[in-house]
Amino acid sequence: MKLKNCEIKRYGGAFLTAPEAAQLLHISTSHAYKIIHRLNQELKAQGFLTIAGRISRDYLLQRTMGKESEEEAQRDECL
Repeated sequence: MKLKNCEIKRYGGAFLTAPEAAQLLHISTSHAYKIIHRLNQELKAQGFLTIAGRISRDYLLQRTMGKESEEEAQRDECL
């Protein structure tokens, strides 16, 4: 999967896998797994249910880029 300019592709839902998160953040897949694990621990501490190896797209963008939503991240990326 290749991201195009000014576009964050929908990978089939609200959750990203580690390879998708890695491509979105321009990092290695192994580092993406570590980030997903850490963010899932944060969510568990807040009382949320989590899925191993997957992370909410919105939560990932919020915690890594300070974006409140995917639309905001996409808008800023196009500037």
